[in-house]
Amino acid sequence: MGISNYIKLFSDIRVWAAVQRTFIWTFFNVGSALLLGLGSALLLSGGFRGSGFIKSLVLIPWVLPSVITGYIWSLMLQEDAGIISYCLKLLQIVPKDFSWFRTGATSMAAAIMANTWRAFPFFTLMLFAKLNTIPQDHVEAATIEGANRKQLFRYVTFPYIKSTIITCTYLCFIWSFNAYDILKVMTNGGPAELTTTMSIMVQREAFQYYEISNASTMSVIMFFLMVGIIVIVNLAGKLLRKVRHV
Repeated sequence: MGISNYIKLFSDIRVWAAVQRTFIWTFFNVGSALLLGLGSALLLSGGFRGSGFIKSLVLIPWVLPSVITGYIWSLMLQEDAGIISYCLKLLQIVPKDFSWFRTGATSMAAAIMANTWRAFPFFTLMLFAKLNTIPQDHVEAATIEGANRKQLFRYVTFPYIKSTIITCTYLCFIWSFNAYDILKVMTNGGPAELTTTMSIMVQREAFQYYEISNASTMSVIMFFLMVGIIVIVNLAGKLLRKVRHV
């Protein structure tokens, strides 16, 4: 593996397309898991009848292996017999001949839904635990001062859980960026390689085409891309905090 491998890969349009898909995949996975996890954590922390049972249900996707999750969602999204496809067609939300796995966009969306379903309980669990440690006297003081729900979240809840959100987001970013199992099971990179991310491409180069040098080079590129993004986001966060304090 030498510099020629990097030149070869950087001149390959398929690699750039895979990089682009990897970023799309990661962005939507992290964003949707964060929003869904935060929403469910806030809902559960409010306490309601049956919330204990709901907490147990929420954890089920997290404990399932990602391969099993991929197969479950593939079955539910099948064109003819999938329960989700059947309901969407029954409600006339999608056409009768609609298939999730016919185009790249819908195939990617299907895989993102499956991965989000598996990932959001992690956010829920971590944020729910953090929400339960918020000092109640802070909440009561803000309420007495006349803060509404939106202001309570902005000035009391969010600052308290911000560090947990950042930590969980970093972890979800790393897991999503490297994710392989669910995409492999649900789309196998198709159709026409339109859901082929860098992880899928590395696997193909190594174990299907036996181009070990290409696979190794792509793995190195993936590593530096991932680390580079984390460093850039960290620096941007520090810079933003400095600007606010000026």
